[in-house]
Amino acid sequence: MKRFYVDTNIWLDFALDRKDGVRPLGEFAFQFLKKCIRNKWRVFCSDAVLSELGEKMPPDQIEERCFKIVSEQKLLERVRCSGRQVAEAEAVSKNEKLPFVDALHAIIARDNNAVVVSRDWHFERLLKKVKVLSPEEI
Repeated sequence: MKRFYVDTNIWLDFALDRKDGVRPLGEFAFQFLKKCIRNKWRVFCSDAVLSELGEKMPPDQIEERCFKIVSEQKLLERVRCSGRQVAEAEAVSKNEKLPFVDALHAIIARDNNAVVVSRDWHFERLLKKVKVLSPEEI
C-alpha cells in the first residue's frame, strides 16, 4: 500500500480550490485524493500540518474542508511529531538553510515511509531524506 504525507499547501489547494493563474491546483489536489481513495492509499497528516492549516483557515473548518474526503474512507492517519524529530528538523533546517517546518514535514514523512506530496521548492533540497512528488505526478 502506498503512503503519502500531504504538505499543508496541497491541503489548502484542495480546500480553497486554488489556482496559480494557469493551473487548477485545487483540481490537481482533488484528483490526487480521489486516486488515494480509489487505490486505498494511506494519507498522513501531522500536528505540524494542523498548526499551519489553523493559521490559514478557521480551525473548526479544517476537518470538513480538508480531511473529510479521506477520513470518511478511513485512509487518513494522524501522526504526532516527536521530540527527536523536532530536534533533527532544527538541525536540518539550520544546515540546509530551509524553513524548520519543511524539514519537519520531510522527517515525519521519512519516519512513516511516506512520499511527500508538495510543490514547495524547498523539498528539492531534502530529496536525500525523502521522495517528493506533486499531486499531478502521482
